Amino acid sequence: MQTKDYIIMVQDLLAGRNEEFDNANKKRVKLIRHKDNRKEKVIDGKSYFNSLYDLYLNEHSVFLSYQSEQVVKRFKEVDYIVAFIGEESCSSRFVGVYRNEGIINLLGDYEGEEFAKFGFTELDGFELLKEKVIIDWKNPVSWLQNYVNQMPVTRIDRGIKENNIPIFTRFEDVVLDYNQLKLIIETNHAEWKAKLESCNGIYLILDKKTGKQYVGSTYNTRGIWGRWTEYAKTGHGGDKDLKPLLENDEAYEKKYFQWCILETLPLKILEEHAIDRESLYKRKFGTREFGYNNN
Repeated sequence: MQTKDYIIMVQDLLAGRNEEFDNANKKRVKLIRHKDNRKEKVIDGKSYFNSLYDLYLNEHSVFLSYQSEQVVKRFKEVDYIVAFIGEESCSSRFVGVYRNEGIINLLGDYEGEEFAKFGFTELDGFELLKEKVIIDWKNPVSWLQNYVNQMPVTRIDRGIKENNIPIFTRFEDVVLDYNQLKLIIETNHAEWKAKLESCNGIYLILDKKTGKQYVGSTYNTRGIWGRWTEYAKTGHGGDKDLKPLLENDEAYEKKYFQWCILETLPLKILEEHAIDRESLYKRKFGTREFGYNNN
């Protein structure tokens, strides 16, 4: 007896969750896989160098704008789209079902194709599946496919966020804005706390308004969690080059600051060893000359 290498077809999983979508003419529904490897993406006339995954997670409105800018002839006869973000190989993560409200405005021609901004409205009823369902796209070259093309569900996982907090995966994947950091600290989030208290590290704060960076290190018994708690409380964490930014705009950290981890260090690391590693990264990124580090 042959065993299946999939759980269920995604079309079967989506059925019965939204009456409007159930009654839709499926010949006018498209499956769309967002996977754009271009270094620069121009969205709403502005250049972005982030991955689509990063835009989806951290600048969601920009991701939605990206999705809305499409070739007219491909979406003119489409009533609904079922959207996925491409991951490794043919793996694709379900991110919602959207109604096509039609063209909002024309964007002009590009490489002989007429582009327009479409109005896509997300449908309710798919919240339990959104960001958790992983399918095998089968044909990665064809990013837009007919709904009748059966797509097998290969995995259902925790998703990428829970209660607006990113799910911890790996230290090197950590990217938090101020609101996320503050929520993690204030809720004493058990999983994040356990991970960030388990080690010290070298971290970087990016000012997304100016592009300037600040490199710091931790060398205490509460690890990264102990130091980042101070940032969650104040926004500047006592760093004197960051303080003036918040004095001029009390919401500055909420709008522009982003934290990531460059390297993990042992919990019992000596202060001088941690500072040596910190100095190395300051040289690498030039944060003394061009960023917010003054030592």
